[in-house]
Amino acid sequence: MIKKISAILILVLALMISNSQQNSAEAAEVYVGSYSDGTSVMLLTESVHIRSRSPYSFTCTIRAGRDYLDYSFFPYNGSPYYRNSEGYEGYVHGGQSPVAESIYRYVLNNW
Repeated sequence: MIKKISAILILVLALMISNSQQNSAEAAEVYVGSYSDGTSVMLLTESVHIRSRSPYSFTCTIRAGRDYLDYSFFPYNGSPYYRNSEGYEGYVHGGQSPVAESIYRYVLNNW
């Protein structure tokens, strides 16, 4: 009888604990700029996957309006370089793509 009561109490306690914990692993979107046509670009933070920190190399996904694009950042000739799933690529710094530079800077500062 005591074993049954103990088992019931343990079960009730386990249910209370599991119900009190909330899983709030919500995906975050961070504004990283706008394309030249005015479309806002949001970095999907849960998509950032660091391959290396020295030198920095990572992949991520952004949302531009209703479109989703994958970006890959990696060193090329000693400088940060990017390529996206639409085929655009170039050096991160130098003004060719303020959005790519903003993504790179955000990841560098937060990962």
